[in-house]
Order: sequence, then C-alpha cells, then structure tokens
Amino acid sequence: MYYITVMQSPRYHQMTLEEFLFKDDIVTPAFVDNTITGTKTYEVSEISDNIKKKFDVTKLILKLDEFNRKTEKLHEVDRHQLYSEFYIPKKSGGLRKIDAPNKELMDALRELKGIFEKDFHALYHTAAFAYIKHRCTIDALKRHTANDSKWYAKYDLHDFFGSTTKEYVMHMFSMIFPFSEVIKIDGGRQEFERAIDLAFLDGGLPQGTPISPLITNVMMIPVDFKVNKQLRDFEGQKFCYTRYADDFQVSSRYNFNFRDVEKLITDTLAGFGAPFNLNNKKTRYGSNAGRNFNLGLMINANNNITIGYKKKERFKAMLSNYIMDRKNGIKWDKNDIQVMDGYRNYYRMVEGTSIDGLVNHIGEKYGVDVVAMIKKDLQS
Repeated sequence: MYYITVMQSPRYHQMTLEEFLFKDDIVTPAFVDNTITGTKTYEVSEISDNIKKKFDVTKLILKLDEFNRKTEKLHEVDRHQLYSEFYIPKKSGGLRKIDAPNKELMDALRELKGIFEKDFHALYHTAAFAYIKHRCTIDALKRHTANDSKWYAKYDLHDFFGSTTKEYVMHMFSMIFPFSEVIKIDGGRQEFERAIDLAFLDGGLPQGTPISPLITNVMMIPVDFKVNKQLRDFEGQKFCYTRYADDFQVSSRYNFNFRDVEKLITDTLAGFGAPFNLNNKKTRYGSNAGRNFNLGLMINANNNITIGYKKKERFKAMLSNYIMDRKNGIKWDKNDIQVMDGYRNYYRMVEGTSIDGLVNHIGEKYGVDVVAMIKKDLQS
C-alpha cells in the first residue's frame, strides 16, 4: 500500500482524491500553502500516472545527488566528532541526552530538511502535532475537547528517536509518496539512503538535530493513518486520536477498555515492523473528573484545558519572589526572567483570562506593573 498526504484548508471543503488526481491546479494549495495545518491522507494500492505527474522524479534524484556530492566529506569523518553531547532534565525526572551537530553538519541537515519540505513537499498525518508549524500541545488537546471526550488514555513509546533505524525509515518512506517513487529506482534509492545516512548516529536518530522530527513525522504517516482509521469505530465506540511525537493520546465520550486500545496500537506498530515498543510503565487512563493530565496540561470536568492548580500556584510564587527580590535590590539573571516570562506567555495561551487576572492581582498586591517590569528588565 502507498500513502498520499495533501494539505487541507479549513476554509474550503475537504479535497477528494479525485480532485487531487485530475485538477492540475491542485498542486499549489495541496502541497505549498504552509499557512494551513490540516492534512488528508489517502491509502492506495498503487500510484496512478495522474499522481506521478505531480512530481519530476528525475529532478528529485538529481537534487539528492547534488546534496550528496556537496556533503561527501562529512561521511568520511567519525560521526561522533560532528556532535557535542549534553543533558537536560526530563519532566518525569532523570536526564535526557541531547546530541547537537556542529555547524557544518547542522547546515547540511537543515539543507536536507529543506529539500524534503520544498522539493518532496514532506507532510504529516492530521493526527500528528509535534514539531509542526502552527501546531502545539494545546491544539492536540483541543481536538479531544472538541470531541467532548470524558475518558482519556495516554501511551508512550520507549526511546522513539533512538530506536528509529535507517532500515525502518527506508521501509516506511518506500510507502509514502513521493519518496516511494524515488526509492523504487535503484539510483534514487542509493541517493536517498546516502542522504539520510547523515541524519543517524549510533544506529538511531539523535535528539537535537533539525531533521529528526521531520523524519519521524513522515515515517509515522502509515501508523497514524491505520490507528486513526481503526479508532473511528472500535468496539462500538468512536474515539479521538492524536500523537505528539512519542505520546499517543486516545479519548472517548464513554468509558472504554484502554488495554484493548493499547493492543490495537501495538499490533499496528508490529504490522509495520516498528523497532520501538510502548513503554507500559507510562500508560495512563482516567476521566476528566479526576487528575487528567495530558501533554503537561489538564482537561477538567467542564471540558476546559487548564494548566492545573499546582502549576498556577508555583507560577504565582515565582512572580511574588521576582517582585520582592527586585524591591529589595536583588537582580535576577536575565535567563531566569525569560523563563518566567515564557511560562506567562505559554500559560496565557492555555487560559488567558485567568492568567492575566492572576498577574494583575499580584501586581495590585505589590503596587507594581508586573508586565512592564519584566519588559524593562529584559531590555536592560
């Protein structure tokens, strides 16, 4: 089977596969308009000539050949010498390893990412929300609240990036148009495999490169398509499905057997020969009547997305400490102020009225304009 994904504008009707196939002017809005974020994926048994003519495969192969010639010297260097390693704390505890490419490799990976986006028009399934322009965790959760879901299950993949092998990427991309057409040709397969080899480190995709997220989003299109399709009517219920990188979120208006859904996901992954598995220790299930945190946010009993009471209290304490220290002549590091203001801006995206009210209340309590104070310190 092959998978064809095209853009969908919320301003117009849903594009049919026939429109995509037979209207020559469809190629522009379907592939190029990056101001819209909805996509539609089709599963077909073969790629028709009407679809193939949308892309010049020879030009795509030549583009990869040009890239490979330009970056040939990078293949001759020990890959570890092209990275610097550091660690950042995980929300769940412990440390997350980040492998950051040096400038030369970073520039090369950015160029390859651009080729995939501009020449191949690489897209993602509509259920995917991570690392996508105009999409974020809040948008993912809004998909569930729009469904008026009451029960939620969360499943996590173990070592998603690190377990993604080049062989699996080649296998999955061979089913995804137009990559499939390049990989069908011996010369094209060699050029494509040579190009993506630069994206791998120690047999997996490193976290910290600009292309790892794009590769995984494209790679997961068939999985997202299958899971989403099956959950439309599963065990007599209609489910809502989204994926944020390695986090699967599944919800329904009614109580459901989350272990059956878990099996559906694991069976789908196994059907595609996925090299990663669900981390059962991180599986969670519950209703919005309890502590229902998803992607760091909470959906409460009124079906509203919130940051949660504890986060709000910590943010209030942070603001108070900042104001009191400033009044006492204790200057905060600019990075710490940026972090605090980052929380303020993000929390406002989730529940703007409540956060603005909290900030104003703190300001009135201490007789200051908090926002103006933050801006002044950041500009100094």
